[in-house]
Amino acid sequence: MIEVYGQQCVVRCTIFRWCQRYEAGRVNIKDLPCPGQAHFVTNSATILAVNEVIRQNRRITTPEIAVELSISKGTVHHNPEKAWL
Repeated sequence: MIEVYGQQCVVRCTIFRWCQRYEAGRVNIKDLPCPGQAHFVTNSATILAVNEVIRQNRRITTPEIAVELSISKGTVHHNPEKAWL
């Protein structure tokens, strides 16, 4: 396989692992959620606060909003309602 795919070829043990998972009944190719994986949690108070900051200054950036409200940039960026867009 290395002759065909070069250095981007997956190693043999990875292919064996995939086959074992398939034989065990797994058909989904997406990764399973890992424990401790980050989740976005946004409550209505945060949404209202972000909307208010944006109403006051329409040119404010995502990092500036995050600093002003003491929240992460990801929380600002991944807000489910995004009423300000």
